[in-house]
Amino acid sequence: MSISPTVQIYLDRQHVPYHTLHHAYAETMMRSAIAAQLPARQVAKGVVLKDDEGFVMAVVPSDRMVDIDAINRSMNRLLEPASQQDVKILFRDCNQGAVPSLGQAYNMPVIWDDALAQEEDCYFECGDHTDLIRLDKSSFEKVMHSYPHGVISH
Repeated sequence: MSISPTVQIYLDRQHVPYHTLHHAYAETMMRSAIAAQLPARQVAKGVVLKDDEGFVMAVVPSDRMVDIDAINRSMNRLLEPASQQDVKILFRDCNQGAVPSLGQAYNMPVIWDDALAQEEDCYFECGDHTDLIRLDKSSFEKVMHSYPHGVISH
């Protein structure tokens, strides 16, 4: 599959330069970081959350856990993890469990962790389990600049 059509269209329409990086099959973002020989702090994972208002994607470094309490305080919501069935429906052009950390490409609100802004490069899932998207710092800032952020992981 390589890059999901939704993500590719989004990045192209936003005129965001990116590269793809192929790696051995890995089912988690932490394992993708290991397979691609990247620091886990540079590999972002997207966690889909849900409440009565809808879905939100939290984007955090792959070596950290989402702090749902911090996100709920920041967004004034009562979010909890979305079901696997919801995720499968939302990301139908991706392999199961290979969620790109670009919720905005899927018309989903995003909140991201400040730690990601410290990195020179940031890597995201492409939509399969063998490829990552690399965004340099300015490209990352371009796609995330209008979304809330803070310390949302531990």
